Amino acid sequence: MMNTKYIFSLLFFCCLVFSCSEDDGGVPTPSQGFISGEMNGVSVTYEQNVFDGGPNNDINVYNRTDQTLLLQANVDGIPSDDGIITLRMNGVDLDNLSLPYSLTGVEGSLTWVDASIKALQPQCEAPDVLCFYSGVGVDEVEISITDISNNTISGSFTGSLYHIQVNPSVIRDTQDVIDVVRGTFEMKFVTIDL
Repeated sequence: MMNTKYIFSLLFFCCLVFSCSEDDGGVPTPSQGFISGEMNGVSVTYEQNVFDGGPNNDINVYNRTDQTLLLQANVDGIPSDDGIITLRMNGVDLDNLSLPYSLTGVEGSLTWVDASIKALQPQCEAPDVLCFYSGVGVDEVEISITDISNNTISGSFTGSLYHIQVNPSVIRDTQDVIDVVRGTFEMKFVTIDL
């Protein structure tokens, strides 16, 4: 007969292992806020790591006065210039929206910066060059808000992101496009009045 302590320890270990495993989709479920999607067929998930506005007091902050919200998440939840996805909303009154709500015109934009971009574009390796992919407005990116509750905003997005290079002039390469599908977000935010 097995020792009761041994059985309890074995059950505890099994529970611990299974609780740390990945979900059915093979993508770890973030414990905090996230922005995720498929970029050219590759699933990516960026995790929220700023909950207080960050150094400029504007990251994951809804400004009621100008009705802007800048949602930002990082690869593996670690602050880095080589793994950021940003979803920006402009002129959207979050306090008085009828949900679900699809952003119109230039109310929304999506920007993606990742280390893989530098590998694709040799000119982006230089330290004085900024490279990213971006899409603005419904012609390029469709963003929908499905829920706002308990200082958390959720929704979805899909569209096309164009390669942007800044050094110091801005070059938008309309031939270099990243397709984004099945994008979702669930991000915590704080509200300020300025």
